[in-house]
Amino acid sequence: MDFDIRKIAALAAFDINDADISRFQCDMEEIANMVSELPELDGETPIPDAMELRSDCVQSYPADRSELMKNAPKAVNGCFAVPRTVEY
Repeated sequence: MDFDIRKIAALAAFDINDADISRFQCDMEEIANMVSELPELDGETPIPDAMELRSDCVQSYPADRSELMKNAPKAVNGCFAVPRTVEY
């Protein structure tokens, strides 16, 4: 299967240099081959134990807010500040 790595990179907003094109081409071909080897399913028969999920448990973390905010690139009024993603 042939992939247009530059187009995929552009759709993903990913900067790619010429030296990495062949490596990504090989990676995409390996992924496609792996997917083509997956078994066909009829969609009606349930898969027993298809996925084991871990149990979630809440644990407290002994840190105060000021210690956690030291990792924030930008904070406003004690909260993490992030770029606006929705324009109105």
